Order: sequence, then C-alpha cells, then structure tokens
Amino acid sequence: MIIWLASYPKSGNTWMRMFLKSYFMKSDEKFSLEGSILDSFKSQGFPDQALLDQLKVDYYKFEEIVKNWETMQDYINLNKRTNFVKTHNAMCTVGSHQFTTLRNTKGGIYIVRDPRDVLVSLSHHMGLDYEQTFIHMSSSYNFETSLSGNKSYKKTLMGKWSDHYKSWKNYKSCKILIIKYEDMILNELNTFTEVNNYLNEVDETKFDKDKLKKAIKQTQFKELQKLEKAEGFSEKGKGELFFRKGKIGGWKDEVSSKIINKIEKLYKNEMEELSYL
Repeated sequence: MIIWLASYPKSGNTWMRMFLKSYFMKSDEKFSLEGSILDSFKSQGFPDQALLDQLKVDYYKFEEIVKNWETMQDYINLNKRTNFVKTHNAMCTVGSHQFTTLRNTKGGIYIVRDPRDVLVSLSHHMGLDYEQTFIHMSSSYNFETSLSGNKSYKKTLMGKWSDHYKSWKNYKSCKILIIKYEDMILNELNTFTEVNNYLNEVDETKFDKDKLKKAIKQTQFKELQKLEKAEGFSEKGKGELFFRKGKIGGWKDEVSSKIINKIEKLYKNEMEELSYL
C-alpha cells in the first residue's frame, strides 16, 4: 500500500524522502541520493516515465494518464509492501477519476513551504524569472511537465499553490500528516519524531531514537548538498544544484515587493493559517 510523499515542487519533498531512506536503510548500507526507500517502488515522482512505459500509457495525452491513475497504483502495490511514493499531483478528481482511493493508499505526508520561498527555488529549478514563476504557481491549470526525448508531456496536475495545499489538507479518506518545511529546519528533532509517530500509527513503524538522530544528521541540508556536489543527482533541474540553498526567507533578498505583494494577496488565507503572515 502507498504512503504518499506529497508537496508542491521545491517544498522539501525530496529532503523528506532522503530522511526516510536514511532512517530505514540497513546499518551497513552506504547512503546515496539515488534509489528508493526500503527497496520499494523506485520512482522519481508519480507517475514516472518508466511506469508509464511499462503499462503502455500514451503519456502525450494527459487524459490517458488520468484514466490510469489507479491502474498504475495497482501495479506499484503488486509487491505487497509499503511503498513511499513521491508526487506533486494535487489530491484531485478529474471527470470521474480520483487521484487515489483507499484501494491503494493508506496514508500521506504533505510537506508545505512558504510560497514566497517556493517561488525563488522553483524559479531557479525551472529556469524562469520570478514573474513567470508566479504566473505558473497561480494558474488553476498548472501542470508539471516531463521530457521524453525532445518532446514534453503533462505529467501531474498541480493547480495553484493554495489549491494544492488545500486538496491534501482536506482529504478525509485517510489521515494526512501536514509538515512545514520550516519546521524541518528549525525543529528537526520534534518534526521528524512527529513523522515517525505518524508512521507508527498508519504503518506500525517502531520508533528508534538512535536511528532517528543518525538520519537527521545524515540528511541535514548541507550534507545533502555536499553529497550532490560529489556524486551528482538525477533530479537536478536547470539550476546548478538541486539542493541549492534551502534557506528560510531567501525571498527577502531576491524578489521585488511587487511580486511579493501579489503572492501575499492571492494566498492570504492559507499563509495566515500556516503563520507565514
């Protein structure tokens, strides 16, 4: 069964995945940025092209991806184990097709980040200026795209930053744990203990304080950045590094007040709810 690792892009999803990978790996295993958690389903984000190819989904037609959401998740769960699966898709329904159901899902961890910092990080990752990135984050029909050869295709439906957050927060079929990116930095022990407690609730994961502290230390942002510089990382976008800065409040030094005012006006309710305003 799937436990989703969900977020808007550049919000700490990969960092959370690295923490879980470190926590669950064997004591004699060498930590790497590549590979999966618990040797479960290997994916850079649902749905990835290997899965689409395996099931012969015509991924140049987004409606075909939507029609096969559950079929692809059925395939993932053939291994009869817990599968931690990353996604940037909103928890949405398109036509008669739900993104997921309890047939395949038993939980999810949703990582949310201040949209002003998401803007900066996503801009560098996508190679867009801040105005273009704001427009991208503010569109209800905002897709994450991927490349197959020289041709791009729509991979996931994200929508506006605020709608994406609310879609996962308001999902009632199973418990979704909401984690703030900023808490992963400022309150790392408490935050990752909360993650561990959640996994114990939905997946009977036993708490191990020593493993927890080791995983936190091993996956600190500066350590992941150092590892990426040494080994590279397949998920790097158009920027120099995937793990670029990861700082809180970096938008203050980089983004014009005009764009910041637009973000704060558009996402006012959600930002106040999350104590970003």
